[in-house]
Amino acid sequence: MLIETAKIFRMTARDVDIAARYGGEEFAVILPETDADEARAIAENIRQKVEAHEYPSKQGKLKVTVSLGVATFPVHGHEKQSLIEAADKALYRAKDGGRNRVEVATGAGESS
Repeated sequence: MLIETAKIFRMTARDVDIAARYGGEEFAVILPETDADEARAIAENIRQKVEAHEYPSKQGKLKVTVSLGVATFPVHGHEKQSLIEAADKALYRAKDGGRNRVEVATGAGESS
């Protein structure tokens, strides 16, 4: 499933974007010169494509969903670590909110 999902991330990303596995079951996509609204739209596009994809398995075709957190520079952080933390907190809000969702960080440092 990770390989198939990685393909969806790479195919959905623009030529200037960098999509990578970030560890475990997590992926990161760096979207240069992209504001929060554009990043949310790209994340939603990825979410929809993963949801629609049929994953082949020995038991038949499986369906998978993803939750995504979005953070943008400089609104949600000025350094790599603060951006990662803001995106991670938004991701957990998406998971806590019912999963299979996109959430955008709420502000600098993602305090809520």
